[in-house]
Amino acid sequence: MSNLGLLRRKLEREKNARREAERLLEEKSLEVYHANQQLLELAEQNRTIIESAAEGIITYDQEGAVRSANRSALRIFGLSLINGVYLNELFELTTAASYGLLFPEESNSTVRGGSVAEFDGHLPVEIKGLRNGETFQTEVAVGRSAFGQVTLFTAVVRDLTRRKKMEARLRQSQTMESVGQLAAGIAHEINTPIQFVGNNIHFLRGAFDDIGKLLDLYDQLTSAVREGHDPAELVDEIDRQVEVADLSFLRDEFPAAIEQSLEGIDRVAVIVRAMKEFSQSPSEVESAFDVNRAIENAVAMSASVFREVAAIQTSLDESIPTVLCMGSSLNQAFLNVLTNAIEAVSNHGEPGEGRIVISTKLNNVNQAIDVCFQDNGPGIPDEIQHRIFDPFFTTKDVGQGMGQGLSLVYDVVVNKHGGAVSVTSPPLCGTTIVLSIPLKPAELPVRREHADAVGRF
Repeated sequence: MSNLGLLRRKLEREKNARREAERLLEEKSLEVYHANQQLLELAEQNRTIIESAAEGIITYDQEGAVRSANRSALRIFGLSLINGVYLNELFELTTAASYGLLFPEESNSTVRGGSVAEFDGHLPVEIKGLRNGETFQTEVAVGRSAFGQVTLFTAVVRDLTRRKKMEARLRQSQTMESVGQLAAGIAHEINTPIQFVGNNIHFLRGAFDDIGKLLDLYDQLTSAVREGHDPAELVDEIDRQVEVADLSFLRDEFPAAIEQSLEGIDRVAVIVRAMKEFSQSPSEVESAFDVNRAIENAVAMSASVFREVAAIQTSLDESIPTVLCMGSSLNQAFLNVLTNAIEAVSNHGEPGEGRIVISTKLNNVNQAIDVCFQDNGPGIPDEIQHRIFDPFFTTKDVGQGMGQGLSLVYDVVVNKHGGAVSVTSPPLCGTTIVLSIPLKPAELPVRREHADAVGRF
């Protein structure tokens, strides 16, 4: 074959190769175009999902500078622009501990760029947000991601303002439910001492009338002696009045009537004080709280209920200090546990055989006050022990309770005060519930599950 023929064949092969390359390039370009379109659509979907989320979603760097935020985040913090804002302008970060919650350390749950890892996340924490110069309660869950040398954090923020108001209303309704259940008994507890105070006052008033007549006669006798008149008739009249008034009887009965009346007034005062402290509106504001006094109030509030079914013994450690906490919430928690114990013993054994022991002691190891409620009721069946703290779980008949009693106890002690609740209930050996109240309240209590609260002896 001539050189010209070889050149032609070579040229033809190059043309075919070029056409094939152009075809492949067109296919690849089309694939890239479609892939790019899919990426754009996916990005738009993700952006739409993030923008339409009810929770605020914020990404920020290690310096705490916000990189991006969705519309809900702008709404939650009352801002029109959030990029470049620092976290201390969005949250009340007054301590190193609170600041550290928004910057979780490196862990196995860190998601790295270019890979997908199983992410168990970090438990939501309640932390105060800042909006228009005022604080409000938020719940924040933080995730950490790494892109090469760049580390970013993603925070999902939920505004708890409405939920907190609903919880406060629910707690108030539970308080009113408890007061309603105890109202008849409390009225009886107040009425009984008031009755004998009234009877004593009527007795003292009648006796005073008789003594008043004697005093008048003594005045007349004094005047008669002073003026030199014969006092014999007045002396006889005084003797008759002394016999009518029965002064020896009054001399014995006056101190007893006064003492009994003072005891009755004290009993009423204790009940009224307990009702006043118990019925305070729920508040998130922490103040000094006397745990022993709260136990005494709970016992006073429920006295009419347990008197026929159980004996309550208290062993209160007088050395424990006051604690800074939400007093009205703990009052409700103590009464709920006590009410549960009373109901347990009332449905077990003969009337009057129930026994409830309430004790407080200082736990120096855990830096807490342990409040222990122990009853000799039937105990809690194994199959429901893990559910006793579930909201709306109850073993009572329909209409007999909302199933919020122990759920509220767990929320108040664990979630609101960073304390602990433990329950032990061996079969047919009663139940012991221990509430541990921290001496120093947790700065940012983490919401916890209650599965670890139930144990066995």
